[in-house]
Amino acid sequence: MAIRTLRVLLLVLTASFAVYAQQSTDSAQPTDTTQTATDQSSSKPAYVFPDNHERFRRYVKSTVGPVRLGWSAASAGIGQWRDSPEEWGQGARGYGKRYASSLGANAIHQTVTYALDEALGLDTGFQKSTHSGFGPRFKDALMQNLTSHTRSGKRVISVPRFAGIYSGAIISRETWYPDRYSYKDALRSGTKSWLEGFGLNLVREFVFNW
Repeated sequence: MAIRTLRVLLLVLTASFAVYAQQSTDSAQPTDTTQTATDQSSSKPAYVFPDNHERFRRYVKSTVGPVRLGWSAASAGIGQWRDSPEEWGQGARGYGKRYASSLGANAIHQTVTYALDEALGLDTGFQKSTHSGFGPRFKDALMQNLTSHTRSGKRVISVPRFAGIYSGAIISRETWYPDRYSYKDALRSGTKSWLEGFGLNLVREFVFNW
């Protein structure tokens, strides 16, 4: 099981680095100077890449911050109600296992995302849109679940985000979950978490940004 888990994770990371390498190559190609000048003259404020302190603070908050602790508590409650996994039972003991599992999977998710951000020089954190109007803000919120910023402000497919989400799901299912769970369950869970990210980004953009 451990070997299979390692193989899947290596496949995810290899594919991720391949995507980022292709993006880096594409971004190095010459661009139309007229279009560049037009972009620079737009009203959108210049993007500022967060410093090391801000990125680490964001990592800690996403891992053990109040919102994350509350979200894991709610997730464990839903799992308790559904009796999933049923092998963990009910009562305080069952709830504790589900709560610890949610925190652990998220810790892996956030750590992998943060590590790849640092390694690749990317910013995967959420930032409220600098545009005005519902449509542009709606689009920006959704795009942030797909892309990361480079240091220059360019948006690229978010390798750290996808690697983090699926690493957390795969490692948890292949280690502390009951034996009947496999990487297939992890892929379904990771995809569900990624899709939920679109909704969460809209909440952060229009309602409350934590």
